[in-house]
Amino acid sequence: MSILKDKRMYISGPIEYDDAALNWRTEPIKVLRERFELNVFDPFQDPKQQWVKDLHQARENKDYETMVRIARSFVRKDLAMVDRSDITIVYIRTGVPSWGACHELINSNNAKKPTLLVCPDGKNKIPLWLWGFIKHEFMFGSWDDLYTYLDEVNQRKHIDNNRWAFIYGLV
Repeated sequence: MSILKDKRMYISGPIEYDDAALNWRTEPIKVLRERFELNVFDPFQDPKQQWVKDLHQARENKDYETMVRIARSFVRKDLAMVDRSDITIVYIRTGVPSWGACHELINSNNAKKPTLLVCPDGKNKIPLWLWGFIKHEFMFGSWDDLYTYLDEVNQRKHIDNNRWAFIYGLV
């Protein structure tokens, strides 16, 4: 039996400043859904994305009221999904800012959820600030490293880690 089956997972990462926002998501989401049977929420595929064009137009027009209205709805929706998730995975690309992912990462970590970081540039390239509050065993230098760890979670190898207590049914 898969421990992770039907658990809710939020996948976070750069969107606004990432030209490859769709490309990096496709394969990991497929693996997370098929191999681990996770219910994945991807904010990039959320219907709210239809308002991105309007948001950019409002920025260009300096229509701050519209920017606030749309941006607040994005933030509200995404943070609500982080709250509803059991696990959060945050994809970090060096040199690509992602303010939303930072906010989601902090909220998830503060809620004491498993908050897992993936940096394709290598674990040692994860921003130093994050080393001050994310456990290093929750940091991965590749998707394959993360998948190996999730296999271990399914094998109950991390039952002593209190971040997994809810997933393991211990609370």
